[in-house]
Amino acid sequence: MDVRVVRFLGIAGLSAFLASCGGSPTTPANNAAISLATNTVTFGAQFGGGSPTSQTVKITNSGSGALSGLALGTIAYGSGASGWLSASLTGSSAPATVTLNATIGSLAQGTYSATIPITASSATNSPASLKVTFAIFPPAGTTTLGVGQDTTFLATPVIATNLVLQPGQQYLIAVVNTNASAAANEDFTLFGSMTSTQRVHLASRAPLRRSQATVKNSPIYNAGPAVKRILALRKRQDNHLAMLDHNTAVFQRYGRSGRTAPSSGSTVPRPSFSISQTVGTVNKIYVANSFGASCTGVDSIGARTVAVGQHVIVLADTNTTKWPSNMRDSAFYQTFANEYDAVTWPHINTNIGNPLAYDSHLSSIGKITVVISPVLNSFGGGIVAFVNGCDFFPFDGTLSDQNADLGNQTEMFYYWAPDTASGWVKRAWEDLLRGTAAHETKHIVSYTDRKINNGLQYFEERWLEEGLAQVSAEIWERHFNNTTWKGHANFNQAVACEIYLGPNETPACQDTAGTLPVALTGSHLPFFFDYLAAESQSPTGLGFGNTGSNATPTNYGEGWAFARWVLDQYATTEPSTIMSLVNQNSLSGLANVSAVTGKSVQELLVYFSMASAIYDTATYTAADVRTTIPTFNFGQIFYLGQTSLQCTNTANQVVPCGLFGANFATTPVWPIQPTALSTGNINAKVTGVAGTAASYFLLTSTGAGQQYIQLQSGTGGSINTSSGLRIGIIRVQ
Repeated sequence: MDVRVVRFLGIAGLSAFLASCGGSPTTPANNAAISLATNTVTFGAQFGGGSPTSQTVKITNSGSGALSGLALGTIAYGSGASGWLSASLTGSSAPATVTLNATIGSLAQGTYSATIPITASSATNSPASLKVTFAIFPPAGTTTLGVGQDTTFLATPVIATNLVLQPGQQYLIAVVNTNASAAANEDFTLFGSMTSTQRVHLASRAPLRRSQATVKNSPIYNAGPAVKRILALRKRQDNHLAMLDHNTAVFQRYGRSGRTAPSSGSTVPRPSFSISQTVGTVNKIYVANSFGASCTGVDSIGARTVAVGQHVIVLADTNTTKWPSNMRDSAFYQTFANEYDAVTWPHINTNIGNPLAYDSHLSSIGKITVVISPVLNSFGGGIVAFVNGCDFFPFDGTLSDQNADLGNQTEMFYYWAPDTASGWVKRAWEDLLRGTAAHETKHIVSYTDRKINNGLQYFEERWLEEGLAQVSAEIWERHFNNTTWKGHANFNQAVACEIYLGPNETPACQDTAGTLPVALTGSHLPFFFDYLAAESQSPTGLGFGNTGSNATPTNYGEGWAFARWVLDQYATTEPSTIMSLVNQNSLSGLANVSAVTGKSVQELLVYFSMASAIYDTATYTAADVRTTIPTFNFGQIFYLGQTSLQCTNTANQVVPCGLFGANFATTPVWPIQPTALSTGNINAKVTGVAGTAASYFLLTSTGAGQQYIQLQSGTGGSINTSSGLRIGIIRVQ
């Protein structure tokens, strides 16, 4: 019941009571107030074009009693022109509607203003004011797109066009901040008006979706342990980024000081220790246990040589209290070393580069060393793996304490010990190491190349460094799944090769024995999904290089997808482009990618944003391959992963689950949820689009005619020519 009705009944009862007692009833006070749905309305039109469609403003009563006697006063015009605005009112009591029409007539280019007083005899705040602005823009060209076709505006943020429309058409609009820094936030207004020759009502219809694969039976898998493991992994991957920042600081510090071994001529003194290739030998190893710009924070451990391959040595911490002794001497290590020789080493040398190119100036062992230690399990709250930049520098002989800066002076990466509390034990822990080796060895190549090329002060930005390390693991995974370069891999070719989906599913590479490694489903795909979902909710605080709560999905998901898209679009061969990006000495981030591809940053970011806009829409064939990511059918993968799975939870209940949603949630089905717009008057304001991030809109045409689209500043009006904002448009239906 309306609270005002309750109040009226109470007063009426009191009046009757007073009358029965000989008292005089009191008439209640009327405290009505005019409330407008908006106090400002903006029209826009092109000089020499048609007038914009009408707009309406709702009037309601925000007070008590009745709001009556509504009327419109005389329109007061600002300087420049008058008579261009007309207004009408649907009734004299609330609720009511004001209908506004702006007529272009002979108005010149410019901005005009007017104020309409709205009065009500019963209102305490009469008159209220409605301010109207009418902007007349220079003429803009027309854009006509077929389904799947796109257009971009890359040269300047001063963007305007007329979309030629028919009823029922849909257009994806991506407004992209092409500033290279994630901290360069920008506001904007997407403004529009329509010259309409026909208005129609679109009946509701079932949503159309991107191409999907029909699933005969819902596969079932036990998600309980997986959820636990993935949640634990996320924090540890955050710390991996912190370690990368540590290495960048170390390289910049030593690069400025010149403290580096020469790449030719004399060699540095050999370390006072060396890595033994005799199984059973205990080696003294320094393991980093803190972040910072120096190499002093280490634990000195004993690490037994547990496996030796042609290109790798595996060491296991001898600590007897931190992890099970049977894992320290597991037969898995030699199996891992054999796989590293047969698969990982050739992959790295073919696709990434030579991780031992600087070996003659370090230990000259001629092999990569892997150190497994529980020191990592507590380092910063836990970290899965890392490469320590300190291992690439000699001891600092200028210090009074020769061992003040400690490194192992060899190509080495570190991996955590099995962790029962987080669920990373046995096969899951072993499989994670297999793909991690391809990721971490890529970092070794990067550090090696930057040292050889004297590029330590220009070390790669972490989103691209991690993105390419993710590419390394993705390409490595092709040995175990059915994905290929530009092969449009679907759910069964990628995801089903990494998780067991139950007896009703029989993809060619399903891992019924549980022996295939996990890479895409544990990191790449869910992090890309996470980033897009966060970007759809708000582009503030995102973008390449952000350090906020979305840093992990940015670097491991968006960074990977961008690197993958670049390779799909511009690489003659994957190895040649990857090596060009890695073997760099003075450029990093987007500048590096732009130089290698020969494409502007604006083109790269706008087309990638359109390619990654995976959302619920009609099936269409892209006319421009740049609006796709050809190696994967992400739409089909995400849709099946979010709608076609059932999980056995920790309570042994079979429930729907999503492979990519947070905590296995089935929502959202699509990571991108564009803001819905209808043709006509558009005034969509967005605050704080981070550099390299995008804001998405889905424009649905409800009539035939021309829809004017213009990019304005955050407060409306002309956008600054120095803005990094650009627009891409695809017709998707």
